[in-house]
Amino acid sequence: MRVLITGASGTLGRALAPMLAEAGHEPVLFDIRPLETRHRFVAGDVRRLEDVRRAVAGTGFVVHTAAIHGIHLKDHTPQQFHDLNLTGTFNTWEAAAGAGVEGLVFSSTMGVYGASRTLQGDGAVAVLREDTPLLPNDVYGYTKVAGEEMCRYHGRKHGIPSVALRYGMFVPEPFFREGIRLLYGGVDALDVARSVMAAMDALLAGTIRWGAFNIESPLPFAEADGPGLRRDPIRVVDAYYPGAGDLLRGCGVEQLAPITEYFPMQRAEAELGFRPERDFGGWLEELRARPEERAETSPPWP
Repeated sequence: MRVLITGASGTLGRALAPMLAEAGHEPVLFDIRPLETRHRFVAGDVRRLEDVRRAVAGTGFVVHTAAIHGIHLKDHTPQQFHDLNLTGTFNTWEAAAGAGVEGLVFSSTMGVYGASRTLQGDGAVAVLREDTPLLPNDVYGYTKVAGEEMCRYHGRKHGIPSVALRYGMFVPEPFFREGIRLLYGGVDALDVARSVMAAMDALLAGTIRWGAFNIESPLPFAEADGPGLRRDPIRVVDAYYPGAGDLLRGCGVEQLAPITEYFPMQRAEAELGFRPERDFGGWLEELRARPEERAETSPPWP
């Protein structure tokens, strides 16, 4: 199947295109920036409906990743977020519906939970499941909540099934920061691409018509761990990953920042058959094999 990726020059697009090709699909890469690739590339702007229609023509599925992200809140205006994230998503859906695609995967974010991440007590930890109220507290989160609603609307109006994947942080980081980030809502970029493949397979198989799913690295924590995760995270981490405390301290990590939230992944596993391959335990094993690694600061994240 020919699959359009909007915003294809981003981290997700670069990881996803080869997976699609390996699975026998034909990736079509769409971006405002030139992209050197062996796959078909269409230059254009998601803010221009005619550009998106040209890119979608002849495709059977859309993966919509084009967006300004939360890390850009400091240097982009609310109008810029609206124009790219909302107008871009509107145009993508208009073009997709017009082309009669078989499904769409929408890139959402854990930022949709917003104010629901506020802690409700000294020992509390926020457990953010997919049915947690969506209360965005910045324009980025708002645009993603609105994008999810566009998906639901077009499912009702045109019968096109879709999935929204609420990604954790996966922008490239150095090895040590990337590993610690897995404790704070991070996820590996290849796992993000794998989640798209799983969602696409479920949509094409007809096993799901609509759903929103957390896509973060799985963690073993429970709500009862809240006080310890906030007061002494290394001790809690060491209880679940024996030896982790000594290993981290040996690499210069005397403390971790309080862990105040986590994102259960059971729904994605149950409904999409997806579970990330890379987690904190696996990263610890890599760290043991790299004795030269040292944290630049303590805590190393966030």
